[in-house]
Amino acid sequence: MKIIDSIITPPAFNYTFPQDKEEILFFDIETTGLSPKASSLYMIGAMFFDGKCGSWKLKQFFADNYKSEAEIIKSFLEILGRYKYLYHFNGRTFDIPYILNKCEKHGIKPDSYCMSILNDTEGVYSIDILALIRPLKKLLSIPKASQAALERWLGIMRKDQYDGGQLIPVYSQYMQYKTIANGKAPELEGLLLLHNHDDIKYMLDVCSILAYRSLFSSVNGIAITNITPGSRQGKCINISFSHNIPVPKKATIIKPFPSSREETISAGELYIELEKDTAILSVPLFYGNLKYFYPDYKNYYYIEEEDKVIHKSLFQKNSQNTGKKYKRAAAKDCYRQKEGLFIPSITLCQPENYNMQFYITYRDKICFYALPDETVNITNPFWCNYVKLQLSSLVKTT
Repeated sequence: MKIIDSIITPPAFNYTFPQDKEEILFFDIETTGLSPKASSLYMIGAMFFDGKCGSWKLKQFFADNYKSEAEIIKSFLEILGRYKYLYHFNGRTFDIPYILNKCEKHGIKPDSYCMSILNDTEGVYSIDILALIRPLKKLLSIPKASQAALERWLGIMRKDQYDGGQLIPVYSQYMQYKTIANGKAPELEGLLLLHNHDDIKYMLDVCSILAYRSLFSSVNGIAITNITPGSRQGKCINISFSHNIPVPKKATIIKPFPSSREETISAGELYIELEKDTAILSVPLFYGNLKYFYPDYKNYYYIEEEDKVIHKSLFQKNSQNTGKKYKRAAAKDCYRQKEGLFIPSITLCQPENYNMQFYITYRDKICFYALPDETVNITNPFWCNYVKLQLSSLVKTT
């Protein structure tokens, strides 16, 4: 087994990890096939952050003979035991099951600490970058979620021009050259090491895509900077805001609002432009007569001849209701109407202490909020709450 140490050049795109960088280990494996029972493991690369020199470092365990597989795994497990978090790309599906299968084959028993990381399926200590990015793929119009495709989406061009499958015959040829043409082996070894090096190195850049996810799931740093009327797809409002999670690439997100049960009514699309630490959210406005449905409908009576509801406490005290036909209010009848301008929401979820939700019809698929009286007042908490609600509903983060 060969051990190759190298220093990783700083990534083109920065990402603020939610964990301490010095507690993170990145890894990637290289094999001669997909099945652990019918192929060999010939390399594991492990990258970690050295706080003393302020750089990421890569340690590659490379099989320069056919007897190094068990030694490579033991070396990796030894270094894994020093770290709390393990980052990988699709490792939950391929790399980790492959290693565990090889451990069983060689009678290697990882200690309980390493096993707790390798068997973590909740994503707390074993973080699969692909699993976290996949929900963003459609939202960000990323054509494909492979690591190479994500790098291209970011504008990264790597030196390595091979994929793992193409390098299988290269490793076989390398082993032959070691015996019959030793002078040619180093060049092929360089190709094998470069691929693993670039796979791990560029995971740092690909991690920057997680900034979009962080922005959508942690919206505490939102500050409204401007509110202006707009005309995109009809009358709309543009909400400019800053945030504290810079994104690596300018992105346009278009998210259709849910369709109303009233098929003739469409709320259009929510439109967001993200660039670095600023954004503009554009939302169409809706003018109409909408309904707020009282959640405690059992406490109301429905007066049929007037088509209105009244709270039971008021009904009993009001002598004018004597002789009128009334009944216990049903949920679909227990509402009050409001006419005016409304702003739609892409989610029906309602945080505590939030404004009333209005609907076109009972149990509709889309809700609206009444615009505040001072529409363009950026200090009104309504706008910050509204932006946070829309962002946090863009993608499922669990």
